[in-house]
Amino acid sequence: MLDHKLLLNMLFSGSRKVIEHQEELNAINVFPVPDGDTGSNLSYLMRTILQDAYISDDPSESLTSLKKAALRGSRGNSGMIFSQFLIHFANGLSNKNIHSTNDFISVCELAAGKTYDSVMSPEEGTVLTVMKDWVLAMKQSTAAHSNVISLIGDSLPQVYQSLEKTKIKMEKISGRNVVDSGAKGFVYFLEGLMQTQNKSEETTKSQIASFFEDHIPSKEDFLPYRYCTEFMIHGISESLKIKEVAGTLGDSVVIAGDEQQLKIHLHTNEPHEAVELLSALGTISFQKVEDMRRQYESIHARKSKIALVVDSACDLPEEFMDHHQIHLLPATIEMDQSPYLDKVTMKPENFYNRLEVAEEAPKTSQPGLEQIIQTYEQLANHYDHILSIHVSKELSGTFESCMLAAAQVNPEKITVLNTKTLSGAYGLLIHTVAENLDKGASLDELIQLTDELTAKTEILVSVPTLKHMIRGGRVTPLQGKIATLLKMKPIVSVDEQGKSKLYGKTLFRNSNLRKMFSMIAHLDKTKQITQYVVLHANDPEKAALCAKEMKNLTGIDPLYTANVSPVIGAHAGKGSVSVAMLFDKSKYERSF
Repeated sequence: MLDHKLLLNMLFSGSRKVIEHQEELNAINVFPVPDGDTGSNLSYLMRTILQDAYISDDPSESLTSLKKAALRGSRGNSGMIFSQFLIHFANGLSNKNIHSTNDFISVCELAAGKTYDSVMSPEEGTVLTVMKDWVLAMKQSTAAHSNVISLIGDSLPQVYQSLEKTKIKMEKISGRNVVDSGAKGFVYFLEGLMQTQNKSEETTKSQIASFFEDHIPSKEDFLPYRYCTEFMIHGISESLKIKEVAGTLGDSVVIAGDEQQLKIHLHTNEPHEAVELLSALGTISFQKVEDMRRQYESIHARKSKIALVVDSACDLPEEFMDHHQIHLLPATIEMDQSPYLDKVTMKPENFYNRLEVAEEAPKTSQPGLEQIIQTYEQLANHYDHILSIHVSKELSGTFESCMLAAAQVNPEKITVLNTKTLSGAYGLLIHTVAENLDKGASLDELIQLTDELTAKTEILVSVPTLKHMIRGGRVTPLQGKIATLLKMKPIVSVDEQGKSKLYGKTLFRNSNLRKMFSMIAHLDKTKQITQYVVLHANDPEKAALCAKEMKNLTGIDPLYTANVSPVIGAHAGKGSVSVAMLFDKSKYERSF
């Protein structure tokens, strides 16, 4: 009988083997999209298994820890497929004692078949084919094997042939003579299972770089879907509909897990629609979205040697973000016990409609440290430097988290700056920085420019009520209590440190707006407004009136008008409107 402890130790050995080849697997990644992250995703899965799975005297406990680790660590198309194989392998071991090599083959055949079935549109000539061919090779083995390790070793020649044949599929997709990256990762895993003592020739960084240059996808490569998404869903009401619904949203659908909890991988252009449809079938407890277009640009079509990173408190049009290849770190918004990614899986239009009927106030949180580190690590591999510019550190912990992440990844290669502002003023600042980056400004010039713009940007916000800001801690309880008791409707801004500040307290909303424009007129006279933007919380009519008034005051049109991000709107409230301005002179000499 094969001991479960030996099997798990074999899996751990296989995991380590995959991690050793992370960069090589990234370098040959062309399927399903050439985003260069298969090695990273498989390594993340294997590290999670090594960290979270454990061996105990109870086989059931050990296998449960393996399944949980595999589900938790699954990331990306290949990671999800590999995770599904391991989960079904563990399920097979739970239901069958391994008394012989035939029992082992039976469990592997079940796992490979279930994995194949879990993919919405399985593609031959990929890791799925190599998995099936591996099982077939073991079934056809004529030698007498006393143990599983010998059996696996005897199957490898046919596995290598199957891996080589994946070049046919990859060449049709990309025109490149490479094997499927996910399949090669699986082969490395099999080699690791045997705990082979024969070390393969070490692949140096220069060899990887050379290999990578030979296989850069051309500009003609087409990504039919932009976002690689993953969702964890439980409390499933109609499990059979999950696959059906996911299939209508995009491709590369892989579903892992069981009826208690599923993890769904999907490539789509509309992650917010995916969330809306899937949340009707269960409770989404986890969301992850990767922008494959931005990943592709980072590897193959960089406009600059400096990567520009912002968080979702920066209100800029999506078209501008795309044109200038700006990388986004979304904040998290929790509504109805589910987390959403600001501006990605929760769009402003959806957010404000839900805000009106939400049983509890939404909770916001900064981008997670792991998320920031992952972004920095990916960018550091392809850019000379990362310039990460963020919302006021007095209003969010994002700046501090980014500083911590930069110190862990590469402090010499990452610069983190504090804008001391938010929303439209933050957007105006980044707008100018991005345009100067496009013109070839150096890192030092961009840092100096950011410092200058921080002193020349201002935002004034007219809110219908302060209750959202009080609840979110964006104004002090004392300020809020006084304003609420007196039924005042103040204008909100930020001070020199980037803290919330209240101006122009009035009794009525209309007089509040008149006061705001009176302040703006004075600012234009003393500081000279060179650019401005109008932001609104799902109130385009009020925004249009503000834009018209601003045109009368300044003689210029707004640079853009936009719906404010949910992470800002959660504290400002529906119906808020703001004007953010860029001055010719420093704002720090205030006169009101």
